Order: sequence, then C-alpha cells, then structure tokens
Amino acid sequence: MKISPEKEVRVLYEETADSYSKMMDSEIELSIYSDTLSGLASRIAEIPGTIIDTSCGSGHMLELYHDRYDSNHSLIGVDLSPKMVEIADKRLGVKAKTFVGSMLDLSTISSGSTAAVISFFAIHHLDPEEAKTVFRVWHRIMCNQGQLVIAVWEGKGTIDYGDESDIVAFSFTQDQIKSWITEAGFVVDRCSVEPVEEIPMDAIYLEASKP
Repeated sequence: MKISPEKEVRVLYEETADSYSKMMDSEIELSIYSDTLSGLASRIAEIPGTIIDTSCGSGHMLELYHDRYDSNHSLIGVDLSPKMVEIADKRLGVKAKTFVGSMLDLSTISSGSTAAVISFFAIHHLDPEEAKTVFRVWHRIMCNQGQLVIAVWEGKGTIDYGDESDIVAFSFTQDQIKSWITEAGFVVDRCSVEPVEEIPMDAIYLEASKP
C-alpha cells in the first residue's frame, strides 16, 4: 500500500490546524518536551548554527525551546501546511523564521549550517525510501557534532486513523529507524520506545549526532 500523497497530507493539516494548536497548548507541558528540549540545549550550547524544526506545526516546540532553554541560536520552522505556518508565525514572531515547505526538500538551507534538526511525529507520512532520503537531507545541512532529535510512531504497516481521516501513513520499527539514520551517517546516541498518553500506539524517541 502506498502512503497518501503530499497534497492530501497538506489538506489534512490545513483542516486540523486550529484544533491541533489548541491541543498543543496543554500537550507542550508534558515532560517529554521539556526533557527533550532542555537536553538538546545543553548538548549544542557550544555549537554554532541554526535549529530547524522540519515539521513545526503550530510552533509550540520552538517557542518552548526559545523561551525556556536557549534564546541564542537562530530558529527556523518548516511545515507543509500554510495554515500551520501562519499559526506558528503568529506565535513565534521574531523568535523564529517560518516557511511552507517539505522536510524532503531543504535546498534553501546551506550544507553544514544547522546545529540541530527536530522532527516530532511527521516521518509517518513518508514511505521507507523517502524516510531514508530525509535522513540524508538532514545530514547534509547539519554541522559536525550537530544533533538530531526525532519522535516517530512505532510499529509495522499502516496507521489506522479510524473515522478521523482516510490518510494512509506508515509506522516504523526502532530497528528500521536506527538503521536508516546510521546509513545516513549519524551516530545514534539514545533511543527508547515509550507509550503515548491517550493514543493506542507507542513512540520512538531518538537522539543522534553527526560525527
């Protein structure tokens, strides 16, 4: 089965942008976000470059990172949905630059210019070959010792959206993600699989670095 094309994924997030943003108002207070972002700030404190959230959604993660942990690095938010980017832009203001785009095409970002790449719960909209490609893209833009922080839905096969959507998306196993990241040239520093509150799926939380 093929994943839904990018244009259909964009429509999904255009339609749910407002409700997603409201959900994130409380979701962002979960410890997974504070633990992840505080740890990232510590690891890149002496590494110059931009921090890019390649699936920034409503901008909550970048706002939390800037306001609570690190106001020194420049921030960029990218998302497929113009509505999401509009919401993120209003939230972030001068704290970050935002633009509409695909995580698969970051050609406007210079090689070796990025201190960290963040992607939470977006890779499921890629097929395996696209996932391999996106890790290579992220490796290209990242500087030496730069950090990769991702969250991915864990499993095998397609994700069941129930009555909410007809979108076809893939979950991946921990071994798959670690293998593809290593093939792209990263070193996996930390990887765990944990349950997600109120969702019948587990999540892979992974941190990697570029040697």
